[in-house]
Amino acid sequence: PAGYSTVYVLTSGAGLVIEQAGATPSFTVTQAGTYTIHTLVYNPATLDLSIVVPGTTTGFDVNGLLVQGGGSICASLDVAGAQFTVSNPNAGTLTADAVTSCFTDSVTLSATPNGDINVPAGYSTVYVLTSGAGLVIEQAGATPSFTVTQAGTYTIHTLVYNPATLDLSIVVPGTTTGFDVNGLLVQGGGSICASLDVAGAQFVIGNPSAGTLTSASLINCLDGGVATLTANPNGNAVQPSGFQTIYVLTRGLGLVIQQVSATPTFNVSQTGLYRIHTLVYNPATLDLSIVVPGTTTGFDVNSLLIQGGGTICASLDVTGAPFIVLPNFICNLFGFGNFVSTYNNQSEIPANLIRMAETGELSLMVQNVYPNPAVDLISLDYIAPVSGNTIVTIFNAMGQQVAANQFDDQQGFVSRKIDVSELSSGNYLIRLENNNSVQTSRFNVKK
Repeated sequence: PAGYSTVYVLTSGAGLVIEQAGATPSFTVTQAGTYTIHTLVYNPATLDLSIVVPGTTTGFDVNGLLVQGGGSICASLDVAGAQFTVSNPNAGTLTADAVTSCFTDSVTLSATPNGDINVPAGYSTVYVLTSGAGLVIEQAGATPSFTVTQAGTYTIHTLVYNPATLDLSIVVPGTTTGFDVNGLLVQGGGSICASLDVAGAQFVIGNPSAGTLTSASLINCLDGGVATLTANPNGNAVQPSGFQTIYVLTRGLGLVIQQVSATPTFNVSQTGLYRIHTLVYNPATLDLSIVVPGTTTGFDVNSLLIQGGGTICASLDVTGAPFIVLPNFICNLFGFGNFVSTYNNQSEIPANLIRMAETGELSLMVQNVYPNPAVDLISLDYIAPVSGNTIVTIFNAMGQQVAANQFDDQQGFVSRKIDVSELSSGNYLIRLENNNSVQTSRFNVKK
């Protein structure tokens, strides 16, 4: 009517708390919630709007002043107004539950919501299982728990959506990806109001496998009393979700555990035969506090595992990467650089050299007998383990002793000339003995 004015009022919630007022029915809000835009036709001479305190006064308060609401002021408020539900769906995040069983025919993956989800009125929540880096959708369900029957990388995601705006029948398991769905949403550049936790909770499923290691250097010498042993992983280990990888150093044929480390590098100060092993294990099922360095062996640990006849799901590379640590004087006698290039794996190394590594003692070793066949003299090169007597005895093919010599040798490399001029043509065995260490070699005499 003449003398009246029109104003538009924005209220929030079921209590119609007045938030804003304006000359047009258009308002900007910054929070999710339920809002209503109302029209108020009033006479400024009878209704003083300065009584309104935004955030406190309600539409019901104003309406109560009007004739239509039981008051005395002549004005009109559209109490019902135009209602809006402004949503802010948030999928929140998930934490992967540990997978503690070895993968056989199937395994159940589950995740725990972190409590940071927001599901507006009219929205629903669904959990989605995807596989691989491409997030191929495999399954969906009402709970974040799924059973898989193949090894691989999996992710459980949360999707908060409005069924009226996002039709999940478009999803084709095994074909549609999480990226496809995300591309439809506002957060992914689309137009649909929904929230997908793209990162989700990830699982790497497969039997734990320690894989294999390669020795950086098979033969090592104590340098300043220390040798550094390093192994290189061959890239074939498998560490499932919830599992950890450590490296174990053992010594001797009994695999006595010496040290453990997060990296396959160890410093040792004793000669010996060592191995670096990889252990992939779940701390929830294998308590490594049972290991007593210098007492517990790799065989003890292996016997606890399924692979060793036990019940614990873990993987130990029992063979490991071998290392032989020798005293400096032995390395000097053999010439370290040339020696390393000669032997590439443990099966090629002479047994008496391994014994040297085990005991730290030099053993008698025949290096060469030449010429072969011989006529009058043979040259005999050998390593004397200690200073003292070396007894050289020659036997014929019948096992009869035909010559004997005794030499006073200094420890280390020795070269001797042996007279065989009185021996007839045939095959012979030469035997060397020094400090209870014995070596034999064969040669031929041809007149």
